[in-house]
Amino acid sequence: MPPARRALPLGALAIAALCASLPAAAAFTGAYAPANWTPFTQTFGCGSSTIDVSGVPNTVALRTVTGCANIAVSYSLTGNIPATGTLSFDWSYTSNSLAVTRIASYTLNGVTTNLATGLGPANGTVTIPVTAGQPFQLTLQGGTNASLTITNFNAPQPPAPPPGPAAIPTLGEWARIGLAGLLGLLAWGTLRRQRR
Repeated sequence: MPPARRALPLGALAIAALCASLPAAAAFTGAYAPANWTPFTQTFGCGSSTIDVSGVPNTVALRTVTGCANIAVSYSLTGNIPATGTLSFDWSYTSNSLAVTRIASYTLNGVTTNLATGLGPANGTVTIPVTAGQPFQLTLQGGTNASLTITNFNAPQPPAPPPGPAAIPTLGEWARIGLAGLLGLLAWGTLRRQRR
């Protein structure tokens, strides 16, 4: 005979329900989907800088894989940070040239923070508090074979819109006809019983 199943305590069920209702990590989705970013790339005779979003929702890569000695690329959140909370991401940086200074950075609310400079590779994790309305940008000032790859991006999503008024159910035409007929039968049965 199989062992008897034990019921979960009510508190455990409440915690499980709460965890199931929490939103998943934002990644490059929702307010942070590629459609909500403004790319800046440069093209010269020596080549072009690019933004690779083929790995979305997990990865975005800024690249200057060109013959140019100095070229830039940036990716700016078009509508600014939509909600207050914590923004975090992992980054990796590579550069194969020291001809000019290479800089991988992010800018939040007008303040630029360098992630790496010079010859790579380098990598790390950024975790910063953000406030709704702040502008945010990723930048790579690079040259031949420089790249900045962003993974595990997580940032506060805007709050869900409040629910609208609840719809009041109404009966269709045939349902009203059926209900009228049912009420008529009930009235007829009641009158018949009263006459007896």
